[in-house]
Amino acid sequence: MAVKLVLDPGGTRLKFGAVRNGQLDAVHSVDWLELQSGRFDPATLARETGTPANESGLEVHVLNRKAPPAAGEEWLSVFCQAWGKPAATREVIDPLQNAGFDIAYTSGHPGSDRIAAAVACQRKDPGGSFIIVDAGTCITVDLLSPGSWRGGAIMPGLQLQANAMKKAGLPILQADDQHHWPFTEGPEGALGRNTMDAIAAGIPWATRKSVEAIAQAYKVMDPCAQVVLTGGDAPHFDGVGGWQTFANPNLVLQGCAMLLNEHTT
Repeated sequence: MAVKLVLDPGGTRLKFGAVRNGQLDAVHSVDWLELQSGRFDPATLARETGTPANESGLEVHVLNRKAPPAAGEEWLSVFCQAWGKPAATREVIDPLQNAGFDIAYTSGHPGSDRIAAAVACQRKDPGGSFIIVDAGTCITVDLLSPGSWRGGAIMPGLQLQANAMKKAGLPILQADDQHHWPFTEGPEGALGRNTMDAIAAGIPWATRKSVEAIAQAYKVMDPCAQVVLTGGDAPHFDGVGGWQTFANPNLVLQGCAMLLNEHTT
């Protein structure tokens, strides 16, 4: 039997997890440089995902989103070859086709990762309202009301902003190993008295306030909406606005696993 994997090719890394009995299990990630350079360790990941050595192949289900330039055009083949197992099947998961709720976009289409995250929320609580903050390479803040994904906002992610400042000749600001960025709560956080503190005021402090303002606007539209956080920098937005926030680092992949389960049952 082939192992079912769901893959989300994000801006800076590939995130993937095994799906067993309809449930997401053993989530991992690998940055694009590591994958392309051959430092990817398939033996360790095979053990951690419980993939027996004699498995016949991988059943690969990829979220339908455009991979970034860093991934390379043949990233999926590289991934399968690095894993050391052939891809028994390669299929696309398209949340836009099977969302189960209206998508209120007047033109074009929202990113499938945004809709996959909304699917995970909606399937867990079909009558609930959610403000979904996905803090990755870019930060998206979306509003899901019962029966309708209503739209959202997109802004540069924290690391993307920091890298842009570095290219402009300013010092580089970094998060710690727990993805916590330099941050001072309250008005004092906006007042940097040296260059690094000023950058901290202009990036993590100001971005948190921007997310708070967007979420507050959504709460005016839907007062019952609860704030859900996902993405690598989700810890930075914990408790934003003084609201109770719910963190789920694997919301996008969980939505993919739910759609896969619905499609195969």
